[in-house]
Amino acid sequence: MPSITVVGSVNRDLVLTVQDLPRPGETVLAGRFVEGVGGKGANQAVAAARLGSRVRLVARVGADAETILRALAAEGVDVAAVLPAEDASTGIASVVVDRAGENTIVVNPGANAALTVADLPAQLACAGEVLLVQHEISPEVVAAAVLRAREQGGRVVLNPAPARPVASEVLAAVDVLVPNLGELATLLGVERPTGPDGARELLESAQLPCDAVVVTLGADGALVKQPGRPAVHLPAPVVDAVDTVGAGDTFCGALADSLARGSDLLAAAERAVRAASLAVTGLGAQSSMPSAAQLDPPPAS
Repeated sequence: MPSITVVGSVNRDLVLTVQDLPRPGETVLAGRFVEGVGGKGANQAVAAARLGSRVRLVARVGADAETILRALAAEGVDVAAVLPAEDASTGIASVVVDRAGENTIVVNPGANAALTVADLPAQLACAGEVLLVQHEISPEVVAAAVLRAREQGGRVVLNPAPARPVASEVLAAVDVLVPNLGELATLLGVERPTGPDGARELLESAQLPCDAVVVTLGADGALVKQPGRPAVHLPAPVVDAVDTVGAGDTFCGALADSLARGSDLLAAAERAVRAASLAVTGLGAQSSMPSAAQLDPPPAS
């Protein structure tokens, strides 16, 4: 099976559904409450594992995370490198989702902030394996993981979310950068453009040292830019969105799964667009992530 190491965050997700997102100073009543496992690291690990990959998660959690670890293990995620943080509780994400599927999220990092460079396994990703990293952990850990995996011959995928600047030497060690449009604008230090055309123009003019860039565009799909080639737009299928939480993580997990299977980047990104589109049709991040059978159903006989 493909081998993927995910270095990232683990949270308890507290999800409330409302008719409309509250304005500043406004109180609204929720229609539904769901508690589950979240955090970009855990989400992306589950997304890849659900598609059949062999996935290892490197993270920190609090002493209150026994149920979370059992849930991740039940999804097929190797949690041997998920370490306890003695003086911090597991991270918490408070998520509010409106009737259109839009959301607001407030995160308390908790034990995620306790993950250090010393916690990284000596072997992260060798040839044929993928390292998948995000920004809900410290910049020092992200940089160390990226550089170590690149030295070991692994393929490095960086999802720079939440948005923050990234050192040029770290970007240069990234094989596939996967920002959304706002994160791309932050990396380039420019205003965020609007629509696929604005995104394409920005991506075509971007001077980034990484090998390839895949920009996620939500309902508009994704843009793929590879060296020496024009950007390619991959439209998303039209679906009835229920909850967009976790769509980007589903995209990253599916992309890593395809790359670990040897797919070329365009094919991997197209499959990731379809996976993310399926994910927004259900409530919750991990609960709505597709299985391999849902994403790649066998042809009708």
